[in-house]
Amino acid sequence: MFSGKLKFSIFGLSFVFLLCGGACRSARQVNQRLNSGMPTRILWAWERGEDLRFLDSDKFGAAYLAQTLYLQNDDVVFRPRRQPLEVSPATYLIAVTRIETDREKDNRPALSDDQKDKAIALIKRSLERPNVKAVQIDFDVVVSERKFYKNLVVDLQKQLPAGIPLSITALASWCIGDAWFDDFPVDEAVPMAFRMGADAARVRAHLAAGRDWNEPLCRGSYGISLDEPLDIKFKEHRRVYYFNSRAWKKSDLDKLNQ
Repeated sequence: MFSGKLKFSIFGLSFVFLLCGGACRSARQVNQRLNSGMPTRILWAWERGEDLRFLDSDKFGAAYLAQTLYLQNDDVVFRPRRQPLEVSPATYLIAVTRIETDREKDNRPALSDDQKDKAIALIKRSLERPNVKAVQIDFDVVVSERKFYKNLVVDLQKQLPAGIPLSITALASWCIGDAWFDDFPVDEAVPMAFRMGADAARVRAHLAAGRDWNEPLCRGSYGISLDEPLDIKFKEHRRVYYFNSRAWKKSDLDKLNQ
């Protein structure tokens, strides 16, 4: 990846070209399709009964867990959402697919093309619910799974209907560490700045110092939890995803404003 400016003159006129490779392409992708109606505040609705009919659809959207896919041997075990989700018809919905891999020695995933294609087909099916306008993948990959994940994202993006944003979640440590996913063809990578484990102090210090995420794809949003507030000044014009460890209530919105 190259970053810099190239300047030259022709007939006394100066021309400046910006050369920055993948970083600029990634930066342009951020919010490319997200600004067409997607609210700037999104509530994550995980696997529990949720009644979000109190949301102002002009201000809030919902990213709900639509399904969980377990990669096991050469198969994809499909677990649909089992809890009810109630929203008003106007609510902007993002269908989230959680992907997990079996860590048992005898069940470790093959990470094959067939497994990738099965997962893609199931993710595309999550668009069938009314008012779903975007998809998001939540996959905490280890290093050995990165190539599989990239191939999945690349092929999925090609198969999504035009205008459907593709979002992924990202560990906050990924967003300040190595740029292993900087060439992913996604519209955003949401940094999950909560439940960070051993990386919490490093990430919090990075943000508290006023620094931005190193990865451009992470610079369009924040992912935070209601019970782990970030004592930082958020960068302007960014989407915020909110996680709650319990079912959302209308009174929780007051906490978000704080």
